[in-house]
Amino acid sequence: MERCTALLLACACLLPAAPKAYEIRPAGGSRFALQVEKTGLMSGRKHLFLFERYHGAVFYDAASPEHSRVELTVEAASAVCRDTWVSEKDLKKIQEYALHDMLAAEKYPELRFISTGVKRKDGKSFEVEGDLTIRGIARPVNISVTAEEGADGLAAVSGRAIVRMKDYGLKPPRAALGTIGTKNEMTVEFRLPLAGRMNLTEVRP
Repeated sequence: MERCTALLLACACLLPAAPKAYEIRPAGGSRFALQVEKTGLMSGRKHLFLFERYHGAVFYDAASPEHSRVELTVEAASAVCRDTWVSEKDLKKIQEYALHDMLAAEKYPELRFISTGVKRKDGKSFEVEGDLTIRGIARPVNISVTAEEGADGLAAVSGRAIVRMKDYGLKPPRAALGTIGTKNEMTVEFRLPLAGRMNLTEVRP
C-alpha cells in the first residue's frame, strides 16, 4: 500500500497543473472604458464610455501561459458616456446615439470576447488574441495585457486594445457638414480585479 501511494504521488507531481479559474465581475477599482477620438474642428477631444455591467472568467496557467484563456461578456446597454466637455443636452444625444445607432443594444445586447491564443511578452505582460463580437459580427483583435499577482494567485488584469468601427460595418460619425469627424480606431482600456479563484466546475469550459 505504501509503495502504491508513493507511486501515485510521484505520478501526480509529473502531471501538468490545471489552469486556475478566476471570476471577472464589476468590483471596487474596476474599469472598462471605450474612448472614441474626434477629428477636424474637435481634434484632440475624446468621447469616454464606461461599461458598468460585465462578467467572465480568466483561466490562468502560470507554468504554461499559452494554455491560458479568457472569456468576457459585456452588456451593451450598460455603456454610460462620461464626457465632461459637452453640454447636458449634447451628452444625452451622444448617449442615445451610442446605444441605439452604434451598439444597437436592443438588438445586440451583448459584446463578447473569447480568446484564441495567449503569448507571454515579458514578465507579467502578455499578448492575448481572440474574437471580439460586436453587433453580432466577430472579428479578431489583439489585446496587450498585464497580470497583477496577489497572495492567492492573480489579483487583477489590465490592458489595452484598438478596435476599428469599419470592421463591424460602422461608419465613423460626422457632423457640422463634415468639419467634425470621428476616428475609425477606438481604444478599449480596462483594469479588472479578479473576484477570487473559482472551481472549474463553476464556469463553462
